[in-house]
Amino acid sequence: MGKYDYHFISIKFLTAILLALIFAFLLIYVFTPQQREDYSVYSLQNSVFQFEKRAVIFDSDSQISGERMAAEKSNFEAESKARSFELMEQTKNSMLSVITANHLEKMNGLRELRMLSLDAKKQDLEEKEESLLQERRQELETELSQKLQQLRQRVRDKYSDFNQQQIRANYLGIINLNLKIEFIARNQAEKEKYQEQLEELRSEQETIMAEKNLQLNEDISSQTSELIMEFNQQYSAYRDQIRNQHQKIISEENAQIEDELAQARRETKNNLTAARQQKREQMEQLIEKTKKYY
Repeated sequence: MGKYDYHFISIKFLTAILLALIFAFLLIYVFTPQQREDYSVYSLQNSVFQFEKRAVIFDSDSQISGERMAAEKSNFEAESKARSFELMEQTKNSMLSVITANHLEKMNGLRELRMLSLDAKKQDLEEKEESLLQERRQELETELSQKLQQLRQRVRDKYSDFNQQQIRANYLGIINLNLKIEFIARNQAEKEKYQEQLEELRSEQETIMAEKNLQLNEDISSQTSELIMEFNQQYSAYRDQIRNQHQKIISEENAQIEDELAQARRETKNNLTAARQQKREQMEQLIEKTKKYY
């Protein structure tokens, strides 16, 4: 290699180094891009990137919130369905209870009505009994009064001859002694003697009359007691007869009512069973249809 060739290579080498340095300088200090935030276009791109990032995060949050809301909605719907079905069951039981209560009320109303009818019957019979007893008592009292009059007359007739001769004799003796005292006695001694005989005769007469009246009254009292006892027996027997008849009527009426109520209970029970069964089937079909719909 010659002297000029060596210098030429050196110059080329130095020129290449210099160009490399210049290029490096330009590359580093001139053409090197600033931070992305320093360029408006790059900032827009960064904003779009951040928006997309936030959108992704929002979409993720929205997805999570949507899933949570879907889960809550599903739970709410499940709870609502369960509550609705529970309310349906309660409604079914309530309606069955209402049907039962209506039938029982109807039965109780029928029993109350029949009991009121029976009470009215009892009241009518009591009033009829009182009227019949009063009428019978008046009849018996009239009969008793007639019997007592007959009794007195019969007893008087019976005792009309009781010591009748002695009573008549004493009566005549009393008259004679009164005449002697007034017209025959000649002095005070004879008047006193006749007066003494008169007192004795009057005392005897009073004793005889008292004995007669005593026996007469005892006979009347005894027979009167018998008549009153007969009156009470007749009245009591008639009262017992009427009460037995009325009691029989009440017993027959009560038995008839019990038969009617027993028949009504059977019919009510059958109707209640049928009504409850029909309503239960209707409600269960409605509940089943509702479940299938949901």
